Amino acid sequence: MQTRARFVWAQDGLWPGPIDFDDPRLLAHPIHIEFRRHNNSGLPLGELRKFIEDNNEVQVDAAATSHKEVMDLLMVGCDRATIDIFSRDKEIMLGHSVTEQVVLRIMLPNKVSLTYLTDTLYPRLTEIKSFGPNSALIISKRRGDLAYVLDKMPSTLRHSFSWWLAPDEGEIVPLRSNDHIAGWVLDGARMLGE
Repeated sequence: MQTRARFVWAQDGLWPGPIDFDDPRLLAHPIHIEFRRHNNSGLPLGELRKFIEDNNEVQVDAAATSHKEVMDLLMVGCDRATIDIFSRDKEIMLGHSVTEQVVLRIMLPNKVSLTYLTDTLYPRLTEIKSFGPNSALIISKRRGDLAYVLDKMPSTLRHSFSWWLAPDEGEIVPLRSNDHIAGWVLDGARMLGE
């Protein structure tokens, strides 16, 4: 099971921090970069390429909704790139058909409820498991939500994917089972000793 240092990309460095893009401490960890784009702004692909060349193992979550965005990220050298779970089926299929480096991105809502799980998330995962990526990233926005979602998940779904977990807590959280957990995406500043 792998642990990745999670950062948000900003113009002045990586957050929380800011941590300089060329901080030598980054070399000690596999990195997870998150882009929080507003108004579908473009990605700084040239800067990202240089960052990837200078660092080890970089996975990118740019909230992509098209296979083209995912392919652009993979072409600049990232290990894995995410595509949103609610992207069109065709976009997910096209990305997955090209490479296993595509990861399904699940951003949990601000308030996770059993109704959300049974009526929205689990049915969508059931659809995608027949044509989409085998890896999924779950990002929670509230303490306790990630464990709640994983612990409630039916075993058929739980065993259909390899899970990357990014808990709001920023650290590993206890789960009922660690089956099918590929890795944890944790607070990068904390991992660097900030």
